[in-house]
Amino acid sequence: MSQYELIIIGAGPVGLAAGIEAKRVGLRFLIVEAGTICQSLVEYPSGMRFYSPADELAIGGYPFPTPHDEKPTRELALNYYRKVASAENLPIHTYERVERLERTAHGFVVHTQRLPHRQPARYETQAVLLCTGIWGTPRQLTVPGANLPHVFTRYDEPIRFWRKRVLIVGSGNSAGEAAIRLADADAQVWLAVEPPTLEQCRFRPFILREVLLRVEEQRITPLTEAHLERILPDCVELRCAQGVESLPVDFVLALIGLQPDRRLIEPLGVPLGADGKPIHDPNTYETPVSGLFVAGALSQDGFIYIARERVRYAIAAIAARVRS
Repeated sequence: MSQYELIIIGAGPVGLAAGIEAKRVGLRFLIVEAGTICQSLVEYPSGMRFYSPADELAIGGYPFPTPHDEKPTRELALNYYRKVASAENLPIHTYERVERLERTAHGFVVHTQRLPHRQPARYETQAVLLCTGIWGTPRQLTVPGANLPHVFTRYDEPIRFWRKRVLIVGSGNSAGEAAIRLADADAQVWLAVEPPTLEQCRFRPFILREVLLRVEEQRITPLTEAHLERILPDCVELRCAQGVESLPVDFVLALIGLQPDRRLIEPLGVPLGADGKPIHDPNTYETPVSGLFVAGALSQDGFIYIARERVRYAIAAIAARVRS
C-alpha cells in the first residue's frame, strides 16, 4: 500500500493550486480525481465565457493568457489548467474515484476504485485535503411534474433551445448565466426567481448587469417572488408577483444549486454548518476531524482567486503537522 504525507481529493483549479503549493513545500503527496482534470469545467456548456477576468482564474503564478483581453472561455480555461498541471508534473491519478476514508492511528487509509474497471486501490496518508468543490447532486424541484422529460438540472449547448420557450428557475449565478446564454441563442426566456427584485438575487454584478440589459431589450422576462405549483407537459403553473401564471413552455431548466457530496465526510462525523458545508478552522482549514482539511467551495471560498491564496494556509498547516 502506497504511503503519502498528503492526499488531495479533486483535481479542479483549487486542487491543482493545492498540489502546486504541496510540491513547493516538499510534501510527498498525490492528487486523486474521479474524472479528468478540471472535470467540473468539462461539464460546463461548450463555449461558455467566464465573467471573471483571466487573472482571477490563474493559479501557481502562471499567467492566464487571453487574446485581446477578452473574457476567458471554457476551452481556454481547460487548456490553461492542463498546461499548468503538465508544467508542474503534478502526480495526479485521474478516473480514480475515492470510495471512503478510513481513520487510523496515524491518519487515514483512502480507499479508491480505478475506473472504468473498478479496480480497488488503497493509500495511507497522514492528511487529506478535500478539494471536491460543489459539484455534487443537482437539487431537484419538489413540485408535481418535476421528473418530466423536458425538465433539466443542467444544460450543455444553448443552441438546443433555439426559438424554444424556456422557463429558467433559480436565483443564483448559474440561472442568471443560463438566461443570458439562452436569450442570446434566440430562445424565449422566462427567469423565475424567489426574491422581489432581480437586484436581490445572488447574481455577481456583471451577471446582473447582463441580465438587466436583456430584460430591457425584452429578451428575458423576469418573474419575481415566483413559486412553482406544478409542471405539465406543455405548461408550468406558478404564482409570482406578476400574478398567477400558466406559461406555455417547451423546456424547464431547474438551476437551483447543487447538494455537496457528503458521502466521504459524513461517516467520519464531520459536523456541518447551516450551509451544509464542513465546519473548519478559518486559519488552518482543518475540520474537527484531525488531519482532514477542506479548501475551495467546501470552505466557503467559492471563487478561485480567493481559494488559490487561502489554500496555502491549509498546505502550511499540513506541512507543519506532518513534520512535527
